[in-house]
Amino acid sequence: MSRLILSRLGWTLWALVPVVLIAYHFGPGQAADREEQAARAVAEARALEQDARRVQELAYAAHLEAIAARAAAFGRPDPELRATALAAGEREGSTARDAAAAWTKVAASLATAQSLLEGAGAADGAEVDPLVDASSLREVRLAHARALVRSGEVAAGAESLEDLLLELDERDPADASRALAAREELATAYYYGARLLRLAGAPAEEWRKVAVLSRQNFRYLAEELAARGEGADRVRELELNTELVLNLEQSSLEELQAKARPRESPTGECRGLGKEPRPGRRGRRPGEQPDRGAGMNGEIGIGW
Repeated sequence: MSRLILSRLGWTLWALVPVVLIAYHFGPGQAADREEQAARAVAEARALEQDARRVQELAYAAHLEAIAARAAAFGRPDPELRATALAAGEREGSTARDAAAAWTKVAASLATAQSLLEGAGAADGAEVDPLVDASSLREVRLAHARALVRSGEVAAGAESLEDLLLELDERDPADASRALAAREELATAYYYGARLLRLAGAPAEEWRKVAVLSRQNFRYLAEELAARGEGADRVRELELNTELVLNLEQSSLEELQAKARPRESPTGECRGLGKEPRPGRRGRRPGEQPDRGAGMNGEIGIGW
């Protein structure tokens, strides 16, 4: 009798295997599959980022050459110098577009990873699958926003960083570190944006509002890291970034045009940055004390 019971039990358990597999597929299995696909997308983004940095270096070199060529031709009725300046300007524009396209590819791969981690329902407002590692998702979101900024989508990247900052809990050590990183990236994005807006001829009140946001966040970071006992060099780097924003505000347009842009700065008009925040989303205002939170490890620093 006991043998018959065991036999029946064995067949019953075996019959449940497909049910268990189906349940896993539509539950934890799907989450695991999405995470594997997301990991592949992140790996692809890392490879693309290496290429984007290489192209960005070429664009920066062409930018410096164009500045030097324009300076050499300025005020001189020399057709050869003028032709050299025009050719350098064309290379500058071409390589800048190449860099933007390269960063756009990075952003696209990270957007895919982000979407996979959030789950298919996230686009319809559903909550993120609890099986997905929230920390990994936030790292991808941070990297995605950074790539958006460098591709020239500064407004979209800054909005993503603001949204991320609102979600981070500074009392959580992992969140606190990521918050400082995200805020530094946000301050950088606002600096890039203010500079691009000014060069594009935006009204002073528009680009100044963005510059103030950059300066507030860099100042906050310098004070916060000093209070935490961070190294003097790191704090000084952030203080110098604050001074660079002030320099942007105080320089004449001619002086700004003669200066090289930051190495990873995008190009373009940067429209949409500094506008009123979308409904239901808190934005920064000039004079508002930044909330405690985020930044990105800074390319902006000494030698900008």
